[in-house]
Amino acid sequence: MSRHPLREREYLAHMLDAVGQIQQYVRHKTAEDFLSDRLLQDGVVRNFEVLGEASRNLLDSVPDASKKFPGIPFAAIYGMRNQLSHGYFAIDLDVVWKVIERDIPSLRKELETAITALGETQEE
Repeated sequence: MSRHPLREREYLAHMLDAVGQIQQYVRHKTAEDFLSDRLLQDGVVRNFEVLGEASRNLLDSVPDASKKFPGIPFAAIYGMRNQLSHGYFAIDLDVVWKVIERDIPSLRKELETAITALGETQEE
């Protein structure tokens, strides 16, 4: 398996894509819909895992990313990924839903802002 590091913009784009997938999956869904639909849960959890992996890879390749983008909680995102990936049957789906409602919209805005800012600095 190749370990060619991507640039920070690409990792941020992977993160934004995962957030977009999560939002698409839960659009027009309620907490009850989420809690009763195993397929929906699997799709959402998978994208949280992708989000966390991209976050960790970004921190590995750009160690000052947390300072450059203080509104993006990279370590917490990776921590959630670990909980979901290694928690198996101990996943608290109520917490996942709360994160979707409370944190995903603002994370999307932060990622979009970061990607835009990188595009502007690359053009200079």
